[in-house]
Amino acid sequence: MAEPVVGSPDEWRPAGALIVAGLALLLLLLTLFSAWTVISGASSEFLITTLAALVLPSILVATVLAGAALGVVAIGRFADPARVRSRVLAGALGGLPAGLMSLGGTVAAYHNGPSVAFVAAVAAVTGVLGGAVAAIRPISSVAAGVAGGVTVTAIGLLVAYFQNDLVDLFGNQETVGTMAEAAARLQLTTSIVSGVLGGLVAYVFLRRTGLTLPWPAYLLAGAIPGGLELAATLLGWIGRLPLTGIIKDYSSFDAQIVFNRLPEQVNHGMIVFFAGAFTAMIAVGRTLRRAS
Repeated sequence: MAEPVVGSPDEWRPAGALIVAGLALLLLLLTLFSAWTVISGASSEFLITTLAALVLPSILVATVLAGAALGVVAIGRFADPARVRSRVLAGALGGLPAGLMSLGGTVAAYHNGPSVAFVAAVAAVTGVLGGAVAAIRPISSVAAGVAGGVTVTAIGLLVAYFQNDLVDLFGNQETVGTMAEAAARLQLTTSIVSGVLGGLVAYVFLRRTGLTLPWPAYLLAGAIPGGLELAATLLGWIGRLPLTGIIKDYSSFDAQIVFNRLPEQVNHGMIVFFAGAFTAMIAVGRTLRRAS
């Protein structure tokens, strides 16, 4: 691998990649701790399984982000950039620690539940797949997209923490109808704001690398947060399959509630995907017009 000129931007080692990796790992730890707090208080197999099915997607989102962030670092240090296979292998191995961390956290939170081995394996594979995503060129777009994804996930954690106050702010009048409407408005607003801020963070990160990149690199960076959200949602659906079956044995109604979370999560991922890509495109477009 040719060494870059001292002081010049390095295409394969984007500035700030280590910081993004550290933030992504911190976010994963916080998510795992939150999941452990929620599940550990459950007293029955039914409640443990239901809570595990509900929190699994958020764990996998944090896992795929951390895996991708570590994959960027690993490819910059160990891969041969000219060979796709080398980049994919280095990225996957780089994402493995995130997968193992997620596996350990999942087992710690859900160790008394059924199908724990399957759920933990899905968590581990998610980290590896996230690392492999970093093999996409330009790798700086992946790093920027992960930075945007960390922003999106952090917003989601904040909204969840202040859920009750925010639902009241959006029109909850303590009736079933107003509560549902307020929750829907909050979800839509959160998705749009998350996508816009994620796209802006991705754009700013990519600009600050100092690399001269064409506009599609910014489009890719802005789309990555939503893309990783959608990938984690799909993996979460796969990981929840045995859990949903167990829940259905206890209560078909509760199983349907868990299943109905999938369309909501897909809608959220799609909004973040398009809002992030559009925001990054607008931001770089304004820069190109000023330059001309």
